Amino acid sequence: MRKRLPAQVGRYLQGVEFPARKEELLERLERNGVPGPLVGQLRKRLPEGEYRSPQDVLKALRGGR
Repeated sequence: MRKRLPAQVGRYLQGVEFPARKEELLERLERNGVPGPLVGQLRKRLPEGEYRSPQDVLKALRGGR
């Protein structure tokens, strides 16, 4: 799942309002119907901070932040 996580998350980020802090982002994803196990993985892997775009989120998940 680790390698596929950014690809899975990318499709759920459509329609999310940015900028968003980590907790805001996770709450929005949960409201948008993202499966609980995926939100749990994001909670563990996504660094604290503010994300300005879907690309920021994906870059952080790939370890580029």
